Amino acid sequence: MNNNPAISLIMILTVFLLLSSCEKEKPLSEAIIGKWEVISMNQITFENNVKKAEIILYFGSGEMRYHFIEGGSGIFYDDDDDYLFSWTLTGSQLTLSNLYNEDLVVDATVDGDLLIWTYKETDPQDSKKSYEFIITSKKIK
Repeated sequence: MNNNPAISLIMILTVFLLLSSCEKEKPLSEAIIGKWEVISMNQITFENNVKKAEIILYFGSGEMRYHFIEGGSGIFYDDDDDYLFSWTLTGSQLTLSNLYNEDLVVDATVDGDLLIWTYKETDPQDSKKSYEFIITSKKIK
């Protein structure tokens, strides 16, 4: 038996990493279910595909929330108002319908208790300008 503490430490860390990597993460379709409070929104402005500006807006508690319900329905809370919407998920592409003037299609990920979605759009008045939005929400009970 080898009494080298470095080898023992490496063996313990290896076992720990193997055990922790065996935990199965929930698929996005399950992880998204629940209430999410928006904590920030980044808006990155591009002109001719060159980053020109970045603004980060922070939201207060209860200011903006999304509630994703099993079966594809949801409730959007904006301060004291609430609006029903429907949602679908294809891979990591989340589509929110019946909430805005047109469907909002975003790339979504859940990382622990954070839901992050991103989308891009072109400025309707100036095709040389585009915007990337990154919305970060925290899961609430």
